[in-house]
This record gives sequence, C-alpha cells and structure tokens, in this order.
Amino acid sequence: MVKAIVLKLAKIKYGGKSIGDDIRVEIEAMGQIATIDKKIKINTGAEINREAARFLIDQKSFKTGVKITVIEKDLLFNDVGIVEKNIKIDVEQGKPQEFSFEIQVRENRSVLLNKFWGKAVAVFEVILAVEVFEMAQYVPDNDDNKGWLNIILESDKTFVSIPAYTKIKTEKIEKKREYFIPLEGAYRGKLATVKLTDDGTSQFISGIVHKPMAHAQYSISQKILSLGDKKYKAADHPDSPWKKGLYDIEIPDYPHQGGARYQKDAPRAKTWFRVGHSGARYLHTGMQSLGCLTVVEVSRWAEIYNALIKARKGDSASVGVLEVID
Repeated sequence: MVKAIVLKLAKIKYGGKSIGDDIRVEIEAMGQIATIDKKIKINTGAEINREAARFLIDQKSFKTGVKITVIEKDLLFNDVGIVEKNIKIDVEQGKPQEFSFEIQVRENRSVLLNKFWGKAVAVFEVILAVEVFEMAQYVPDNDDNKGWLNIILESDKTFVSIPAYTKIKTEKIEKKREYFIPLEGAYRGKLATVKLTDDGTSQFISGIVHKPMAHAQYSISQKILSLGDKKYKAADHPDSPWKKGLYDIEIPDYPHQGGARYQKDAPRAKTWFRVGHSGARYLHTGMQSLGCLTVVEVSRWAEIYNALIKARKGDSASVGVLEVID
C-alpha cells in the first residue's frame, strides 16, 4: 500500500556562542527544498512545525538522505553550517518519528580580501518530525480524459473506465504501473492497474473534497428538473412513465456512447448517472428520451455534471437523490 510521508521542521535549538539571531534553515530531501526563516536568540529554542517535504512510498521502511543548511544572515557575510545524513523511516509506525541533527556554524568575518577571522561557533540542533499516513487519492477530471480514466481490472485483465473524482487506495507501484483499489463506484473493492505518467508519477491527484449529497427534483407534468436554485428543461418517454418517489442517483458507471454526438456542446455528455440501483434508467443529456430522464438543454449539462460529480451520499455508490413529483 502506498503511503504519504510528510517531513516537517519541528524545532530549532540555538546553543554554543552567539553569532546573531537572523537564522535561515534550508532542508533538502527527495529532491525537494524548503526554506524557513526565524529570529532566534542564543540559548533559546523555537517550535516551528512547518512542512519541508512530502512524498509517496510503497515500502515498509524507507531510507533517504537529508541535507540541512543553517545560515545566520548578515549584510556582508553569511555564517553557514551544513550537515548531511541518512534517516530511516518506519512506514508502519503510527506515531510521529523524530530525527535530530547537530549543525555547527562558525562566525565568519572578513578584514581584507581573502582574509577571514571569527572564533565564535554556534551549535544548532534541528529536529525533524516525520509523519506517515494513508493518503486519499482521486481520479482527475480534465479535458484530455473528458471525465474518465481507462484502467485494467487485475482479475480478468478487462479494460474498463472509472469516472472523475473516484476515490482510490494505491496498493503498490511496480514496473511503471500503479496498482490500486477503487473505494467507491461500479468497481469498488476490485484490484486494478493503470500506467504511470511519462515522467513516472501517479495519474491520481489528492486534495479533493467531496461535497454533501445532491438533491434533485423532477416534475413529470412540467418536464422540469430542479437542482439547487436552477431549473432545466427535461424529457421522459410516455411509454415508460416515471413513478413518483425518491430514487438514488448513482456514481457514473461507464462512458455511454449515446452521449458522444453531444460532446461539442457538452464535453462530459458521455457521463450518465443511473437513477436507482437497478435497471437502465439514467439522468443524462440529449435531445430526446427513450425512457431515461433526459436534459434537453445540452449546453447546460456542465452545470449538472459539476453539481453531481463530486457529491456523495455516503454509501460509496451514490451522489445523491432524485425526487420525482407530479
């Protein structure tokens, strides 16, 4: 299982001899560099708790090199100390792990060109904290994939697609492919795989926040779909009348080719939302209905899509509910 590693600058302690109080700490790890400036007096310390690096790993333990540079900033001559060492992170440890670095910084003063003097040596203790946690990741939504990600199910090597903002859990990265489990939707709980990007990074994204469940309403007599404070012209089929009641609106199941002809005006037209957990009735856009609830204002489908695609009812299957009235 892939986990997120967060490296933080936790504390700084300033001992030894005073060389000034305008301190800069630079932390370099896993190709990432963080710079933190802090005013600190001699024989004192400071709680910092600032993130310095973040990366993903799929190992039980992990060793990485860390370079720390401490600088006392002067107008003419900076005083600099550097230390480098490896730290070993226990990925299965639930509590924060701390690593201490001692950096000596010698006072640096110049009298003449290439002539330096300075006897004061400051000793800084820099304490890094490492936190390990499972990181929620999601399918991206962009114009290239038009709201879908093509994947392979490991059970039978079937090619399928999962919709934008599906929450997933990564299991491992191997041979330029990412192995993961969808946590919701039509393929919930099934091991799947997808190739990494050309630069070797994950196709998934983080930082997505699902919205509360959506509540839509459809009036059979008025042929109007209401969602939030907006209303849309819709159509159903007289031979397949809707019954009044409350229905779940599902997370999209697969790209529906019936929407392909409308993608010029509605790029996400192949994303249909099934109404109820059985049968073939969907909420989608188009010019006519063959039994589904069809939003005929094609150019406004993006408004409905954006309102539903991130919404969640909390059952790992639905984005909200549809209330059908007279």
